[in-house]
Amino acid sequence: MLALPLPPLKPCRFLGRKNRFLVEADVGPLHLPNSGRMAELLLPHAPCFYWPKPTPKTRGRMVLVEREGVLVGVDATQANRLLELLLGQGVLGPLEALEREVRLGGERLDFRARLGGREALLEAKNCNRVEGPLALFPDAPTARGARHLRLLAAWAREGGLAYALWFVQHPQAQAFALDPADGALLEAAREAWEAGVRLRAYRVRPSLKALHLEGELPWVWLPT
Repeated sequence: MLALPLPPLKPCRFLGRKNRFLVEADVGPLHLPNSGRMAELLLPHAPCFYWPKPTPKTRGRMVLVEREGVLVGVDATQANRLLELLLGQGVLGPLEALEREVRLGGERLDFRARLGGREALLEAKNCNRVEGPLALFPDAPTARGARHLRLLAAWAREGGLAYALWFVQHPQAQAFALDPADGALLEAAREAWEAGVRLRAYRVRPSLKALHLEGELPWVWLPT
């Protein structure tokens, strides 16, 4: 099992959300690198764990939330690091070159790589919304996500290798689906799939020490 180490974390309690990227905890303000709603996770006095790396405006970064005894990852930036871990281990093919934050079509994609002699574009997405056994994305509508999928589709139609990968930081997920409530994203995903973009989802089990990459989740297309 692959594991991505986390920095030393300290416990705290969630008190309230001040804006999309700032929360109030019992230790003071914390940066929350996640624009999702997370209404089922960010409950008053919920146990959390943060990285105590102070900035002028915060006491650190929130990384994990505990919900009914289960640790859930809420730091969306970890998706890129998890994808780099997969690439470095050759899970998607022999890695020969890697470029981060690639500009294309007025957008910024996460990676351009050379995998087994082929040029590839890759986009990493974070998910921590789970309803029953099903991981659902997005937690809030994402026009940007749809644009990224269309760029990947165009690249794939020209013969390029393209991946969109979702990392579900919730150990109870048994399958993955795109929420039909975001119709534009679902339509873009179907177009990408038909164009040859490789859509994949992985379950991640957070601990206080690391994010453990457990394996690929079955993909479910929900009816609209």
